[in-house]
Amino acid sequence: MTNNLPKISSAYQSKLISAVVSVSAFFLMYLILIAAALLMVFLLGYGAIKLLIIQFNYFTMLGAAGLFSVGVFVFIFLVKFIFRKSNYSTRHLIEVHRSHQPELFAIIDEIVVETKVKAPQKVFLSPDVNASVSYNSVFWSMFLPVRKNLTIGVGLINSTSVGELKTILAHEFGHFSQRSMKLGGYVNQAEKIIFETVYNNKDYENFIMEFSGNAIFKFFGLISVSFINAFQSVLKTSSNFLFKNHASLQREMEYHADAISTFITNREEQTSSLLRLELSDVAFNHSFNFYIESQQKYLPKDLYKNQVSLMKILSERNNHPYVNGLPQIDPEDLTRYNKSRIEIEDQWTSHPDILKRIERIKTNETQNIPSDHRYAKEIINGFDTICETMTAKYLTLYGVKNVGEVIDDEQFVALYLDKSTYQTFSVNFNGYYERHHPVLENIEAVIADSTPDHDHDFFSDKKVSLVYEKSGIENDLQTLQYLASHPKEIATFRFDAILYKSKDAGSLIPRLEKELKKVKEELQENDKAIFRHYYHISSEDVKKDLFSKYHTFAILDKEFDDFQKSLNEFTGYLQFMAVTLPFEEIRKHRAKLLKAEEPFKQKVRELLENSAYKVALNEEDKNLLQQFVDSEYIYFNKDRYIDHEVSSVSLVIEKYQALLNDHYLNSKLELLNLQSGLHKN
Repeated sequence: MTNNLPKISSAYQSKLISAVVSVSAFFLMYLILIAAALLMVFLLGYGAIKLLIIQFNYFTMLGAAGLFSVGVFVFIFLVKFIFRKSNYSTRHLIEVHRSHQPELFAIIDEIVVETKVKAPQKVFLSPDVNASVSYNSVFWSMFLPVRKNLTIGVGLINSTSVGELKTILAHEFGHFSQRSMKLGGYVNQAEKIIFETVYNNKDYENFIMEFSGNAIFKFFGLISVSFINAFQSVLKTSSNFLFKNHASLQREMEYHADAISTFITNREEQTSSLLRLELSDVAFNHSFNFYIESQQKYLPKDLYKNQVSLMKILSERNNHPYVNGLPQIDPEDLTRYNKSRIEIEDQWTSHPDILKRIERIKTNETQNIPSDHRYAKEIINGFDTICETMTAKYLTLYGVKNVGEVIDDEQFVALYLDKSTYQTFSVNFNGYYERHHPVLENIEAVIADSTPDHDHDFFSDKKVSLVYEKSGIENDLQTLQYLASHPKEIATFRFDAILYKSKDAGSLIPRLEKELKKVKEELQENDKAIFRHYYHISSEDVKKDLFSKYHTFAILDKEFDDFQKSLNEFTGYLQFMAVTLPFEEIRKHRAKLLKAEEPFKQKVRELLENSAYKVALNEEDKNLLQQFVDSEYIYFNKDRYIDHEVSSVSLVIEKYQALLNDHYLNSKLELLNLQSGLHKN
């Protein structure tokens, strides 16, 4: 038995004190509001009795009842969350027992001994790529001791080794050992209070107004709602302090749980499991989304086999090697697509960044137990059956109907690859074109300088990195512009690891704009070299085709921005239809919409008559767009929306956007497929 588990850090202690203070302050404020509500009940009740004593008639009875109802309604508003039934269900989980899963429980028993904590009350398997500690957080759990449950995701088991699974479970048992988890129960109840009083109170307010039948009661109903809104403002303001401090504590709890896991397992397996987590999660979610997007045409037999297959596909695309039968992710892979140099601490997130966790893990003490490279699923009895059961539960959980053709994993892979355009972008070009478009505006000048480029290193990691560097600079410029215009929202940020005040963000913009210009020029030169290379090795017929596709795509790219901008501006004027508004407000919004409609119709005319996109229009889409151009919709009349006009403009927006996206993508694919054929030859 280990006697020297890692102690909580000074940062943990500091955040714990802050969280306790903020939780205490919130509940003190909440109790003060309840006391105020009870005082209101007493005083208004006393006033109601006095009113009846002075004179007893129909009107004084109404007045007395109205007065008393104000206090009662406000008090019920504050305490109704206690009686709200929890909608949480364990129907999507499978409870497992020692007799059925002895190897899994042997690992759990070993960790229990090492961490000196109580064994979980129950162990569940869930469909997700996750593991967690939980307990039934009802109101009374704030005052009574509760046993914690352990939940292990089948998607996680499916993508880890036995040793990696042990490090993850050790992390969760690190949470079991944290007394500060109890604080989470109080925060959870605070969240329920906030949700029920601030964000889920509209039905209650409507009930008050409906309950207030005549004019006198409506008057008191309005008073009740006014008091409730004032109380809501107080609760919302005090909750921000609470949730921010608790999130800060949770991040320290994650670091401490990591330290416990490192100590009783080893750094290598803990790191590899963390680094693979995102890939595993993406593979599982993309597998599920494939069936959603099939619109009930297909159903999975086993989502977890799909997950494994998709992990292999994604690993091949991203050059992740397989080690001991599982993809190995390098820390640099996590930053390959994120070249941002700005760091702003997210004060609301409960989990630290994975790379920050790994940096801490490198310095943690460890007993460095031997690695166990067996697949984690090998220690789960009946794993294939569990996977099929979990697949059915997951589909039910997300409301997927039991219709469509059930396909096996081989069929899934074939259909997925056929549907996936990313494959074409990445395999032959190392992902260069995934977020970069082959746009050469002055193609004739490039042809004139058609000297072959003997440096064929067009798609090296260095060149691909330029694509993401450009994206990172563009995103950082947007962030800096926002910080410069909203200096009070965030006090400080780091840029290239140097601390800046938000008010100084503007001073960095010229520097980044200069860097962006240089990166764009490098990419443009590389794109020219790519074209010259393929043009030089092509036959005369292929040269014409290559020229035509580059020329057309440059036009499409230029027109896309113009047409998309027009669409974005117009759809902003349609948003009012998605919310309930007073009739007068609707009429004001409609007037703005009708004014904005004409310039958008002009863009639709251009698309139909003069654009490079018109060749992709079928007759049905042409007729739909032309009908909109010729229409004189008013959308709202006699205090009602005109449904067929609203539906028609929604369909126009959908078709317009689909045309832009699909034709742009298809044209890009045609160009890259032509290059790909030349690349292979």
